[in-house]
Amino acid sequence: MKNKQTKWQILELFLAGPGTRMELFNRNPSLSETMKWESFKRILGMLRADGFIESVPHPTNPELTFIRLTTKGRKSVEGWRIVRERGQHNG
Repeated sequence: MKNKQTKWQILELFLAGPGTRMELFNRNPSLSETMKWESFKRILGMLRADGFIESVPHPTNPELTFIRLTTKGRKSVEGWRIVRERGQHNG
C-alpha cells in the first residue's frame, strides 16, 4: 500500500452500507481510477484478516456475498473520520 490513508478511504466506502466487492470498488470513482482491482482485493483481504470487515449472505442472490464493516471496523472508521475532519477544520 503506497499510502496508509488508502486503507481508511476503503473503509469509508462501507459507511454507505454493505456491498459486493465490485459495488464497493465503484463507489468512489477517483479511488477506482487510481487503484488497480487486484490491489483493492488485496487490501480487502488484509482488512478481513484484521477484523475490520466480514462477509455476509446476499439478501436476494445466494451466489453473491455482501461485505460489511464489523463493529470494530465501524468504530475505527468513524473515529478516523472525526480525527480527519478536526484536522481539516484546524488546517
